[in-house]
Amino acid sequence: MEEIQSRTPPRLEQLPTGIAGLDRVLRGGIPAGSVVLVAGTPGTGKTTLGNQLAHTHAAGGGCAVFATAMAETHDRMLAHLAGFGFFDPALVGRGVAYLSVLEAVRDGVDGLVAALRRIVREERATLLVLDGTAVVAELAGPTEFRAVTSQLQAQSAILGCTTVLLINRDPDGIGDVATHADGLIDLRQERIGARRARSLEVVKLRGADHLGGRHEFALGPDGVAVYPRLEAAFAAAAPGSEPDGERLGFGVPEFDAMLGGGLLPGSGTLLMGTPGAGKTLTGLHYVVEGARRGERGLIAGLHERPDRLLRTAAGIGLDLAGAVDAGLVRILWRPPLELVPDAWAWELLAAVAEHRPARLVVDALTDVERRIAGPGRAPDFVAALAGALRDAGVTAVFNAELGTLVGPELRVPLPAVSVALDNLVLLRYVELGARLQRFVSVLKTRESAFDPAIRGLAIGSDGITVGAPFAGAVALLTGAPVPMPAGAP
Repeated sequence: MEEIQSRTPPRLEQLPTGIAGLDRVLRGGIPAGSVVLVAGTPGTGKTTLGNQLAHTHAAGGGCAVFATAMAETHDRMLAHLAGFGFFDPALVGRGVAYLSVLEAVRDGVDGLVAALRRIVREERATLLVLDGTAVVAELAGPTEFRAVTSQLQAQSAILGCTTVLLINRDPDGIGDVATHADGLIDLRQERIGARRARSLEVVKLRGADHLGGRHEFALGPDGVAVYPRLEAAFAAAAPGSEPDGERLGFGVPEFDAMLGGGLLPGSGTLLMGTPGAGKTLTGLHYVVEGARRGERGLIAGLHERPDRLLRTAAGIGLDLAGAVDAGLVRILWRPPLELVPDAWAWELLAAVAEHRPARLVVDALTDVERRIAGPGRAPDFVAALAGALRDAGVTAVFNAELGTLVGPELRVPLPAVSVALDNLVLLRYVELGARLQRFVSVLKTRESAFDPAIRGLAIGSDGITVGAPFAGAVALLTGAPVPMPAGAP
């Protein structure tokens, strides 16, 4: 008995879908030989997903059958698929067989199962996709449809063919037909603010682990792209070793001194500031200083386009263009309009894996945070991103926009997020002598001593300079300081 209990059950062989994000959600793919239901209302992407699975499987050397139980002609469906990158007309009939089983459905459950068994054997298929499963369920009824599922399970195991059933139904209402399936993938299209977003959830998957919760996906030129929730993907990841090495400075001696010599390798810094206070320029200093030292850098921009960023850097004496031309710095620019946070994060991590930067600037994190759906999700999202960057050996600076230029209130952007990051730096305007002046203050550094003084910051043709601590005024953090009381030290 003890010997039996100590054994680890063998992991089922999995059939990769070829869709990177979906395979990540499925932790490798669909269990081979299983029967999986993909449910969703019209327009959620079921047919596109099924065809993409079939073509990707065939492109990898497998044999797929796409069977339909609907009246729509295959010519019409193939015409709609022709614009997708995954679709290869050369595979039609030579790797992907398109067949109709509508007549077999009318002959009843036994006729349908027999027809599918014959097709799988004749085509030597290792993947069967059945579209129009709702028609089968309606004609057969819940009891007989469950019998269909059971027979397909036995057939799949014997013939070594994985079966995917596409059913045109609201996933909340398929309990009567999903009971005996090995897996259920729920596809939805929902409104998030002013936009509509597609998402999927693996409700169950017998014999295999998967990422829980809902994950956004999109239909693009290459077909279905799935963006796993970042925090779900990294929740169980083993922490990497802490990066070591010298501190990473900004190339502004006085500012680096305030930070105890620079940023610790692998740390995450939230650089907060009002509009025009110098966040973008500070980030440029950080990346260009790294390039001067031969370190790779990456700028993930959501504000200024690359050409404008190059001109901005040149205007303060920073040779960002030279660093880009030398291949030391890359600029990843995406406009924040209609931004999908998880899609952006995975694109960023892919760029990190390819370019292997030591330094990263995100300008600005608040643009991403505003588009994160769901209350309270932002801290976990940023913590997962910061952890993934740290494990990749990246020292990141995240710019964040303060909502007010000056005033008595200082509202820290992303207050819950700031707890997950190592360093907090504030750039702000103050009103002194009927003029606006910039200042910089270090609010927190983890595992480091820092200079808590509030110092002046100036921007000129030679870049940023940091001066002496402000004197003669108090309440600087409000943006509207008052004179220092008489007799104060």
